[in-house]
Amino acid sequence: MVYVRKSVWANGGGFSDPILFWYAKGVEALQKKPMSDKTGWRFMAAVHGIDKALWQQYGYYTPGEAMPPQSEQDLFWNQCQHQTWYFIPWHRGYVWSIEGLVREEIIKQGGPADWAMPYWNYSDSQNPQARMLPPAFASKTLPDNSPNPLYVAQRYGLGTVPIVLPAKDVTLEALLQPRFTGTGAGALSGFGGLKTGFSHSGQVSGRLENHPHNIVHVDVGGEAPNGDPGLMSDPDTAGLDPIFWLHHANIDRLWSVWTRNPNHQNPTDPAWLNGPMDRKFVVPTVDGTNYFYTPADMLDSTAAPLNYIYDEEQSSADTVMMVAAKAAPQAGGEGKAMADGKKAELVGANASTIKLVGAGAKTSVKLDQALGNQMAQGFKAMRGFATSTTPPADGAPKPADQVLLNLENIRADKDAAVVDVYVNLPAGENPEDRLDLLAGTIGFFGVRKASLPDQPHGGMGISEVFDITRIVECLEASGALSTDNLNIDLIPRKAVSEDAGITVERISIYRQEQ
Repeated sequence: MVYVRKSVWANGGGFSDPILFWYAKGVEALQKKPMSDKTGWRFMAAVHGIDKALWQQYGYYTPGEAMPPQSEQDLFWNQCQHQTWYFIPWHRGYVWSIEGLVREEIIKQGGPADWAMPYWNYSDSQNPQARMLPPAFASKTLPDNSPNPLYVAQRYGLGTVPIVLPAKDVTLEALLQPRFTGTGAGALSGFGGLKTGFSHSGQVSGRLENHPHNIVHVDVGGEAPNGDPGLMSDPDTAGLDPIFWLHHANIDRLWSVWTRNPNHQNPTDPAWLNGPMDRKFVVPTVDGTNYFYTPADMLDSTAAPLNYIYDEEQSSADTVMMVAAKAAPQAGGEGKAMADGKKAELVGANASTIKLVGAGAKTSVKLDQALGNQMAQGFKAMRGFATSTTPPADGAPKPADQVLLNLENIRADKDAAVVDVYVNLPAGENPEDRLDLLAGTIGFFGVRKASLPDQPHGGMGISEVFDITRIVECLEASGALSTDNLNIDLIPRKAVSEDAGITVERISIYRQEQ
């Protein structure tokens, strides 16, 4: 059987939808299982990540309770892949695992045998409710007035206001990325991320992971009035929230959307297809056995053992065949699936570490004037060619460089912040009125963990890369571009407390040939 994953809003988003009603009943059954049961809710959440102190604080762990053997903890727990090219395929296997566990409990209760995990398409511009947390997750009770297992207090607003995601946080620029794998070293991070080994806490997110993935996590999790982050704001608690799985089903769906573009290819590098050598991916199955998998196993969702499709893919009878054909690894060469080999060149950087507190921070990035002039000349040449009525004798000019803004080694003692980054924002202007100068947004999801000194990268934090070519090109065209510096504003959505400990070690500008 090929299961069909449907939109959470297909039938109103509430418990009148049997998919959501039965999801609640399945989650409830898994939540009753002990921590030591690897087919239970808490064990599965710990596969993504676990911080026992946070779990105890929120009432999900009691010191002294029965735990799985240390060998199982070492094999399964703290396994999620972030800031890596494994981010997307690892999470596909993870969502498939919980989907099967929930379905098994639903069937035991007499529910539908074809139940599949719904997805939250918060980017659906045709649905005015798309960005709102679906009602089934906002109600404290089920229709029979019993506690609702889909309701979580540790979401922003603590249940006092509807959760509605900001429109700019769910845009899909990531789908425009032509290559899955980024080039690294100050350059674009690609649709899927940079080439790494096993990466439970890495440094640079791929575009899909950065936006909308990270930002939606923080928008839903947020932080309580006392400053504690909500479950969805931290990778070590996120899997405990039932909305987590619908969010990741949507991220998985967006991977399917990206691959349906004939110009897009998944990596063919054996290092990606075969997964990391230092630690294998593994999830439990419904009978409690261990399923080890690689990204190659995750390429075709319609094939065993995955066996699912998204409702939007049913619109054409040949969709399954098309997806399967595109998923097959191509022999020989890496094609557009891999980086094009062009390295990025440093153009300039700011002078010192930035501490982000209160309403924000600003800095000036000093540019190498010769390289700054070269970038500006490239934009002028392209603009002149586009507006010329007489083609030049030597043909079209060389494409202008891409201009890349890097925020390097971002560290924090807490997750949950959302920070908008602007280029050359005029003094006194409302940032919301100048979205043309918005370079991008950082959702602080996983920054705390990446800042800890005992992590694989030694507490280097995370880095973000934004393509600001369009902004710089428009500044040059309007005469507002200085070729020796750019001003950068970091503006948090909510005032940042001192104890958040947010710093940015360096802000730099790179250029990359197109």
